[in-house]
Amino acid sequence: MGDGARGFVADENIRGLKVAFFASPIARSEQVEGPTARVREELSRLAGELWAERPVAARVPVAVVLTGGTEDLVLAWLDRPEMRHGPSVLLLALPYANSLPASLEILARLRQDGRGGQVLVLERPGWREALALRLQAVETATFLCTARLGLVGGPSSWLAASSPSPGLVRERWGPEVVTIPLDELLDAYHDAVHRRGDHAERDRAALGAEVARLRAKAAGVVEPDDKTLLGAVAFHRALRELVDRYRLQAVTVRCFDLLKPTGNTGCVAMARLNDEGVTAACEGDLPAALTMMVLQHLTGRPAFMANPSDVDLTAGTVTFAHCTVPTTIVSSFRLRSHFETGLGVGLEGRFAVGPVTVARIGGRDLDAVRVFRGTVRPGAREPREDLCRTQVTLEVDRWNLGTLLERPLGNHHIIVPGDHVAAFQAVADEVAGAAARLMG
Repeated sequence: MGDGARGFVADENIRGLKVAFFASPIARSEQVEGPTARVREELSRLAGELWAERPVAARVPVAVVLTGGTEDLVLAWLDRPEMRHGPSVLLLALPYANSLPASLEILARLRQDGRGGQVLVLERPGWREALALRLQAVETATFLCTARLGLVGGPSSWLAASSPSPGLVRERWGPEVVTIPLDELLDAYHDAVHRRGDHAERDRAALGAEVARLRAKAAGVVEPDDKTLLGAVAFHRALRELVDRYRLQAVTVRCFDLLKPTGNTGCVAMARLNDEGVTAACEGDLPAALTMMVLQHLTGRPAFMANPSDVDLTAGTVTFAHCTVPTTIVSSFRLRSHFETGLGVGLEGRFAVGPVTVARIGGRDLDAVRVFRGTVRPGAREPREDLCRTQVTLEVDRWNLGTLLERPLGNHHIIVPGDHVAAFQAVADEVAGAAARLMG
């Protein structure tokens, strides 16, 4: 029983979890041995299911509080130098043997010391799901701390509340922001379009084949001609080149500044990168890119970055719109021009009816989060011509609609199919700790 005489039962690694079992020195053996074996088996099974294909790099500290009278033991374990940094602790309490009272006292002390944590009561409905959420949040937080986010050209000038410094992004959420001059993207674009040399003909043929595949996948092509489509595909090749060169997991581009020198848009490039698993956000919006990174990593699906363009409080609806959308999250799409300028190529996607999650990271110190559920309403036969090309109208509860109008965190919001509200908030709690404020 290890150090059972002193109340410390075991300290071991279980599939990415750093687990310790604690019992009072006066606890009877039946209060320790049976629960220890059962909890060890459950943790091994759950961690194995969650991380079978994507092991977590961090060791998640888990204190299994078997009995009361263990507060000082657990706190001493957590005060080790290697435990004071990294993921916050999970306190697993039993619904007997004064385990829960001790766990609450421990967490209260941790919070007094500015540290985070969570108590879960074992053997009660929902504890496995809550544990899975927490482990998923830790895995996502670990990913963020190792990710590289490219900022190409800087944030657009109109992002008055959405232009945090790269240092703040790193400090608060983890990703390293790699600043890249817009000219590098433009040079790569012009090289793709006007390539010279031995392989020029082959490369132009490859671009033409990509255009043909894009046409075949689309439900229709309205304004763009083949030359314009070729330029849009060339932007994808150019942006992909930067992603590979700088080893990026995500990128956000000051895309409106591409219009004048090229007469084209990055909308197709953004959509294709997102479909390929590289998070791509518009307008140099770092908070939007962060939100997309979290949702994409949590769900394994790309996300839609959009403007809340119309709100009807009476009907309980909000319409989001933007000119690019990952094609893998819509039921169909047409190739259109860019809404504001009539140039280049935009995507007009159609969302299937069903639940979605809407989220946004924001605040002066990136310490605020908004996340809520919505339900996609059936779309009109023809989309509106006074909004960006991809449009989706959601039914949302009136409280969240009112909060959106009264206390916005900014313009851009991120939408992903399915209900992932609890998972997103768990990541915010893990990354930002007590500083994160749930805004909706």
